[in-house]
Amino acid sequence: MRLTEIAEYPAPPGWTLHEVSARDGVTLRAATWPATTPQPRGTIVVCTGRTEFIEKYFEFIGEILSRGYAVVCFDWRGQGLSQRVAADRTAGHVKRFADYDLDLEAIVGQLLPAMPKPYVLFGHSMGGHIALRYLASHPDTFARAFLSAPMLKAWMPALLRLVSVPLAGTMRMLGRGEGFTPGGAGNDGIATPFEENRVTTDRARYARNNAILKADPELALCGPTWGWAAEAFASMRMLRRRSFGRKIQCPLLIAGAAHDRIVNQGPDVTLIRNVKRGLFVLFSDAEHELVQERDEVRRVFWTAADAFLSSPL
Repeated sequence: MRLTEIAEYPAPPGWTLHEVSARDGVTLRAATWPATTPQPRGTIVVCTGRTEFIEKYFEFIGEILSRGYAVVCFDWRGQGLSQRVAADRTAGHVKRFADYDLDLEAIVGQLLPAMPKPYVLFGHSMGGHIALRYLASHPDTFARAFLSAPMLKAWMPALLRLVSVPLAGTMRMLGRGEGFTPGGAGNDGIATPFEENRVTTDRARYARNNAILKADPELALCGPTWGWAAEAFASMRMLRRRSFGRKIQCPLLIAGAAHDRIVNQGPDVTLIRNVKRGLFVLFSDAEHELVQERDEVRRVFWTAADAFLSSPL
């Protein structure tokens, strides 16, 4: 287990690495940071998105620490330096989306008891999706949650969606579950020029994140498999049901990006309308990765997040 630091992007000081075992035996890499203030405000658990890893969130973690919180961050199974679960370690694969639930349950059960309360959950994209699953099934663990562009519906043309959903299920039934979806093999994003990326308008942060991957290629992950896609479509469909949002009891903030080309924001609004204490904020000039965006976008993001985190429960 290790954390990869590059000269221009070191980890916030004080970290401790942990090897966490999920209930099914899969090993996860996790890191914790103690609060830097005498009276901690609580602990924020950071759930990263698909293909992401702890190191990508060093800046974000530092900002959380500066606000008086302790931090827990980890790699999902199948990515980062957690145990890979496909024969091809570069494949973005999971057997069942419910396996991700086991990951978050292990982090909560094994690391949070030693961390200060109250507990707050943050999730981006796929991490936001799994965070929502956890909030619905464990309504009493987290005092509040804030999410960035949670994965509730993939951004794609309607005709492509009509083909992709049944095709993913068919390919898995035919034994091709660990096979890459079109264009996924070898596509770890490192070679994608900034001008062609679909996640951020910040050139410096985009280059920084690629520099981490070049320094430690084992962190990289390529495209999703048919099995992952089939599971994702089914789970997203479940989360879009009206009854799902009603299961979430804690205050919930969702931040969406108007120019997001990875996920569709429409279901965010529908979900929030069914959450007992929900708030949706739309950023008009941002791409998918809000916390990897330009300084002016991130300042507004933190203004909204700070107000939400400081509001009475």
